[in-house]
Amino acid sequence: MKRILFPVLILLSAVVFGQQISDFRYITLTDTKDFANDKFGLNSLLSAKLQAKGYTVLGTHRQSWPADAASDPCSVLQADVENISSLLKNKLMVSFNDCKGKSVGTFEGRSNIKEYEAGYQDALSAATNIFPAYNPVARNSGTSAAPVGVVQEVNSGKTTAKSEESAPALKNSAQTYSNGSSTLNRIIISETEFILANPKNSVPYAIFRESTRKGVFRVQLQDGSKTLGYTEESNIVIEKATADGSFSREVFRQIPSKDLN
Repeated sequence: MKRILFPVLILLSAVVFGQQISDFRYITLTDTKDFANDKFGLNSLLSAKLQAKGYTVLGTHRQSWPADAASDPCSVLQADVENISSLLKNKLMVSFNDCKGKSVGTFEGRSNIKEYEAGYQDALSAATNIFPAYNPVARNSGTSAAPVGVVQEVNSGKTTAKSEESAPALKNSAQTYSNGSSTLNRIIISETEFILANPKNSVPYAIFRESTRKGVFRVQLQDGSKTLGYTEESNIVIEKATADGSFSREVFRQIPSKDLN
């Protein structure tokens, strides 16, 4: 009997003590073939969702990484978004791999929205809803997380971990804004949160979360600094500190879709 139980105990220990996504502070996003160049704003949306859960999203160039991440690349997870849609549903898989290519976690989300952009963003939001928050001591404190290699899927009939069906997505037609020098896409995350993102950069230019006053937002900029922003007619305004301690206005004006062609 002991000889039978021993390998079973080893297997259980590997599941319980294996690394979890929540153990990693740093995550970098892969520019995959399915959604290259931040197609449909998915990498920007994923980046914002990860930052909201306490992770630090790094750029693809290691020279820009913090010293502790650059000196230890194995402290950084790689996230990848893969299109696994069927004929009837938009469906995505988000995979996290360590520096050796070993899977640390895989999450799936699906959407009933037929349009590609809104459907993919809805499916990604569904998947990110079940991401664990950054918490490197989670497994030592008794909180549960997905075991290594387990696929979590939203709206799945499989016998894997599940979550409730995602709420209907907000209408999120493409919106483009410019401050005269930079052109950014506005991606709506929820009724009170959106991001401005450069399609060529996986880290959002700015993340907006509505304050207690409607139309006024707490803004986190790409460099990690925080400020305020607000909407002004069809424009988006960000307040930025100047060298003398005062604030200037960075105004992003919406570009009509007809002018983008």
